[in-house]
Amino acid sequence: MTTNRLLQIGLLVLMMAFMAGCEYEFIKPAPTPPPPDPTDTIKFAQQVVPIWDANSCTNCHKPGGTPQLDLTAANAFSSLTSLAMYNVDNPPASRIYNFPYPETGDHSFKYATQAEAELILQWITQGAKNN
Repeated sequence: MTTNRLLQIGLLVLMMAFMAGCEYEFIKPAPTPPPPDPTDTIKFAQQVVPIWDANSCTNCHKPGGTPQLDLTAANAFSSLTSLAMYNVDNPPASRIYNFPYPETGDHSFKYATQAEAELILQWITQGAKNN
């Protein structure tokens, strides 16, 4: 055998050994949570307010913050109400729903998930109660 041929065989063996050592793990994205059940009552304090904490909205929307809207647990409901941020007659037109909407909202920060936006919409649809 020629040196060139031995080199080719050696490279082929090395490539096969390298390829055999490769393992591909395909990471599947987390499943999208289903929208909230329309028959479930959405609790403002337990389900809606935590969305703003989890998405760091309260870093800006807090007492004395630059935006007037205060989304902290203690003040969120009164702030949303006094600033007319929701519209129970036309829930999709509610500013607290559509301004930070994940796909089309104007706010520079969006809700983390579509499911969170839908939860807020359902809360408004159910009358935007302070429950």
